[in-house]
Order: sequence, then C-alpha cells, then structure tokens
Amino acid sequence: MKKNRYILTLIAALLLLPNFTSAQLVKIGAGGGLTQVLAPDALTKEVSEGGTGYSTEWNTGVVGKVDIPMISITPKAFILYHSLSGSGTQTELFKAVQAEGDLEISQSILEIGAGVQYNFIPAPLGFDPYIALDLSFNSFGKSKVNDVEIDGSDVSRFGGGIGLGTEVTIIPIINLDLYLSYKMFNLTGKEDGEETISTVTLDAFIIFNFL
Repeated sequence: MKKNRYILTLIAALLLLPNFTSAQLVKIGAGGGLTQVLAPDALTKEVSEGGTGYSTEWNTGVVGKVDIPMISITPKAFILYHSLSGSGTQTELFKAVQAEGDLEISQSILEIGAGVQYNFIPAPLGFDPYIALDLSFNSFGKSKVNDVEIDGSDVSRFGGGIGLGTEVTIIPIINLDLYLSYKMFNLTGKEDGEETISTVTLDAFIIFNFL
C-alpha cells in the first residue's frame, strides 16, 4: 500500500507540473526506446547456461522538465516502463515451475524518478546538449516463466543513473529529446548477496513546450 501511494504521488506531481510553474517554461513529453541489460551474469547469460537471457528490449514512458530562466540547471521527473525477456531451453534452474522444452522468461521494471540536467552550451543553436543525473524508485514485476509467475520476484529498490543527451528544436513548441543513459536499478535496499542490475538505455521523446 505504501509503495502504491508513492507511485501515485509521483505520477500526480508529473501530470500537475504546469500548475506550479507559471513563471518557467514547462516541457512535457512522451516516447521510449531500448533497454540493454549489462549485468549481472544471472540476467545476461543464455537460458541454456543458467541465466534468463535478457538482452535488449523496449521501454516507454513520459518525462517532464522545468526550464528556469538564466540558469543552466533543469529539474526533471520521469516515468519509464522497461520490458525484459529471454528465451531458451530448460535448465535445472527452472524445473521448479515444471516447464518443459523451450522457455519464455519475462519481467518488467517500473522506474519512477527525478533528476537534474546541466545544459553545457546555453546558446540558441537549435540543439541543447546536456548531461544528467537521475535518482529513481524501481518496482520490479514478478518474473514469469512460460506465463507462470515466480513467487518472491516482485521487489522494490532505489537506484540512480547518469546520462548524456540533447534536445533538438523541430518547431518552437516541439523538441526532440535524445537521451543515452547508464542506470543501476538497485543501488540501495538490496538483500545479502543481491547483485547490482545495470543497463544502458537509449531513448527518444517528443517534447511539448508550455509557458
């Protein structure tokens, strides 16, 4: 229940952002891209080798930003849904779910976060490159093997990330935001022996500008 209240509060803050920022330029966008799992080995190894076979899958979400006049720091908030999946032949690891033959393994991560970006070329050039630092609350959905849920796999963790991006002006009220980031989904709250889950994401968002 506490986790649900946290998620709903952040969603409401993102949707109501324009009501609290009348003097700034508010940007709200939607989009998505690719999520590539880098570590740990338990997630990246092939299913036949005892892993889950996660590699590169899709993500989708929304982002909100507030441009503050005369300052190169831009606060932002975001929600991203990451879909992970892998497939392969059965191993001892998955016999507990009584699956036979080929296996389809899947899991989702709901990432809700906030951060800041530093625009290091503050000039009206038609593009606005930046570096960003993000903090996030991550809710892991239950792992599924051939649509059978694995108990105990749904957990929540806090994480963070760092990235490089640029906003490209399409027309005065619409930008294309391209963002490459390195994320760690479980920096805090880990159990003993739990390895850090890291990914690289490449995303594109259509950003709408509001006064």
